[in-house]
Parts: sequence; structure tokens; C-alpha cells
Amino acid sequence: MGSGSKDSRPPFAKRTPAAESLRTEGDCLKLLRRADLPADALQEILGDRNVRKFHAVRRALAAHPRTPRGDALALVATLFWRDLAALSADTRVHPAIRRAADLDLLRRLPEMAVAERVDLARAVGRGALLYLRLDPDPRVLASVLENRFLIEADVIQAATATLGDREPCLCLIAEHPRWGLRRAVRSAILRNPVLPVAVALSLLTRASLEDLRGILESPRTAAIVRACAERVLAERGAAV
Repeated sequence: MGSGSKDSRPPFAKRTPAAESLRTEGDCLKLLRRADLPADALQEILGDRNVRKFHAVRRALAAHPRTPRGDALALVATLFWRDLAALSADTRVHPAIRRAADLDLLRRLPEMAVAERVDLARAVGRGALLYLRLDPDPRVLASVLENRFLIEADVIQAATATLGDREPCLCLIAEHPRWGLRRAVRSAILRNPVLPVAVALSLLTRASLEDLRGILESPRTAAIVRACAERVLAERGAAV
């Protein structure tokens, strides 16, 4: 074969008979599920503008352990918020990529609708969750309480917050089947100065002596809550 007819395709295309099929979204995603994907195959996908127009391919490239860090970080900025949430929550993704996804999500948060924040709070990783746990909308907090990355310290932080419409938020925490049973969480709720009286009264019978005394010492405690706390202490035979 003469030099004029020399195959000019890249080396990876020579070694892969089905190279042309890599131009489809599905085949690229199938390849990118391989953690051991050869570097030349990865570079071919990275360099193909036709497949990079698919957001699923861009997300898979950003998440792949063998994607060069600079390329992965550049891809993060092109993703939709749902893709960013998926990266944030995927513990297999490099921490630097997850952090970049979280930062991009935080930048977009002020412009996101409540329904979008609700969906985000349910699925996002810890980076953005630290901010969403203090969201003033109780619908967002309801999703935060179901997030698999949530820990007790996050719930306590939410229970001590006073900004926004906290009354329904405190009710959500107090009535939650998992977090509402935690002693430290109940203590934080009881010490919140904006706690609704009805919720406070429902928690007093399960409150610790320390919490009951703290309620009595607080100048912000409602008179009816103070009286009930005194009664509970008296029933337990504890000194006020």
C-alpha cells in the first residue's frame, strides 16, 4: 500500500474494529463504566465533540478515575444540577471533583426553585448538604432528613437554627421517626427559643433533667412551658 493511502486514523481506532460505534452515546457510556478503560480510548472519547454534547457522557467522563483532573474539572462546569448532585454523592469519584460539583451547586442554589432544592436535598452529598440543612423552607428540610449522608450533628445544627420559618422545621425534626428519637436532637429542639409550645409540651416528658433545668433557666422560655417543666421535675422528685 502506497504512502498516499496510509491509514490516518488514530492508534485507538486501528486497534478497535468497532471504533466507529464509539461515536454513539450508549457505546461511550458502556465503555466509561469500565474503571480499567485504556487511556487512549478515554482520550478518543474526550476529543470527540459529537459525543461530548451528551450530558450523560460528560458526567461519566468527569466521574471516571482515569480522566485527567483538569479535563474532569472543566467538564463539571458544563453539567446540569442533577448531574452535579450525582457526582457529589458518588463516593467513588475523586474528592476534588466532588468538591467542584458541590461548589457549582452552591453557586446555583439562589436561583433554584423550591421543588429543585427539595429534590437536590434528598440526593446530594455532604458538601452541599451542610448548606441545605439550614434552608428556611420546611419542604427542603423534609428531604434533608431523608438524605443518606445526614448525621446527627447536622440535625442538631438544623434544630438550633432560628432564621426563617423554623416552627414547622422544628416540628418536622421532632416528629421524625428516626431523628426525633435521638436524645441529643430532642435536647437541641427544646432549647430553641422559637419552639412551638405544643411541640415543647410533647417533648417535656422525655426530656433529661439537664434539659428541664435549662428550660427553667432560659429567659426566653414561655410561661406555660416553664410551668410544665417544673411539674415534670417535681414528679421526678428532682430539685429545681
